[in-house]
Amino acid sequence: MSRPSRMGSKGPRSSRGFSLIELMIALVLGLLVIGAAFMVFQSNRKTFRAAEGVNRIQEGARVAFELMSSDIRSTGGGGCSSSSIVETKDGLSVAYDTAPVQGSGTELTLISGEDSSYKITASTTTSVTLDSTQIDDATEAFEAGDTILLCNARKSYLVDLTGVNSSTLTFPALPESYNMRTDEFAPPASVMVARLRSTRWYVAANPRGGSSLYVSRFGGAGEEVAEGVQSVAFTYLSEGAASYSTTPASWANVVAVRTTLVLNGDDVDGKALNRTMSNVVSLRSRTL
Repeated sequence: MSRPSRMGSKGPRSSRGFSLIELMIALVLGLLVIGAAFMVFQSNRKTFRAAEGVNRIQEGARVAFELMSSDIRSTGGGGCSSSSIVETKDGLSVAYDTAPVQGSGTELTLISGEDSSYKITASTTTSVTLDSTQIDDATEAFEAGDTILLCNARKSYLVDLTGVNSSTLTFPALPESYNMRTDEFAPPASVMVARLRSTRWYVAANPRGGSSLYVSRFGGAGEEVAEGVQSVAFTYLSEGAASYSTTPASWANVVAVRTTLVLNGDDVDGKALNRTMSNVVSLRSRTL
């Protein structure tokens, strides 16, 4: 019996992998996709950093302008009638009466009564009693040594407190033994008292190697308000003038202040992010 011939038989086809050219093409395509994805990521990252820097600059400017505007707007005010005459004649009284806004191109000093003023229910030549329906404890708002603005419809006085208790403020006798609530030409209900506020705004170096906007209150140490403020410029509008000036002819005629801030943000692509922003505020005591 003859054996079948094996001449025409074939084994299973062997497995076949990728060729070198195919691997190189796949590698190049993969690198292109990864490169494109990386470029998109970098672009989005730069856009985010730039937007974050702008947002921080805008937030710093918003806080700075809001606080400065409050001080500027209330300059020369304090809850008193506009016809009330300042009777004390020391340097601070004269400044409050005639030039409560002063400064230069790079700093600004303001004097006013604080926004919180209180009615008086009783008075002597050396003391006033605060309305208990407005404030429970006077020591929460005043302390010995504070300068206060005390006024009625006719007269205003700037005096330093010598004592404070829960309801009463005491001070040296007013000129000519004047009693705020017994003036026949001024209604007792018009008597008000507020703590005097003195503020100075300026830019200075901060402890982190940059510069910031600072405010000094009552002659005390500066408090940092906004970081990244490179410079500040103040210009002033006088009554009847057509333009702002850094040196008004008379501080007594200033009716508005324009503040311009130059702010820095985080670097993007090696370039500093800078913005210049301005704000104009009128002095309420001179424009209303």
